[in-house]
Amino acid sequence: MQKILIIEDDKWIAGSLKLYLENSWFDVYLCYDWAEAVNQINLLNPKLIILDINLPWKDWIQICKEVRDKQWLSIIMLTARSSELDRITWLEIWADDYIAKPFSPRELLARIHTIFRRVDKNSTNTNAIEFENLKVDLDKKLVFVDEVRINLTSNEYDLFKKILENNGKLISRETLMTEVMWYDNYLYDRTIDTHIKNLRKKIWIKDLILTVRWEWYRLNK
Repeated sequence: MQKILIIEDDKWIAGSLKLYLENSWFDVYLCYDWAEAVNQINLLNPKLIILDINLPWKDWIQICKEVRDKQWLSIIMLTARSSELDRITWLEIWADDYIAKPFSPRELLARIHTIFRRVDKNSTNTNAIEFENLKVDLDKKLVFVDEVRINLTSNEYDLFKKILENNGKLISRETLMTEVMWYDNYLYDRTIDTHIKNLRKKIWIKDLILTVRWEWYRLNK
């Protein structure tokens, strides 16, 4: 079973989510403070963290910085804040997805399945993709520029890999949304834009990813 770690200081919410996800065939663990969570992450190697960003004892940005070094680990934010600026900030920095409180456990479960489907789809790939001074290790899901490792979220990695595999051909935003992000509607339209913007910041190869008429992307080669 896939391991999920819930980091949430509200024990009622944490306990309810744990029971619901265990009934959906996940192996679920709870943490109420960050020191305990660090130990659990190193001990359990969970595939996904569900993180409440309103924790009183640790800044959530710092938590994500510490967690994001582990490329195999995905993050879903739980938050009571849902402004567009907040959402863009979370996606630009380290989150793979977010869900605003109050939320339906069924919606959270759907988001979890979406992330795991995407990860499983890419886990069967082997070898590497190399382009100029860029290298992507498909086995370990790592990206290097000039042999320097670039820390990407799982969403950023999956989108970048798809664009690389298209080998300079145009790929539409809709294709990225449905085939990579597994989203079936345009409520997440800005999500793609945010991830592409963040990729350009992190991978410092100038004009590596081009935008064509605001609806298409391609590798510049």
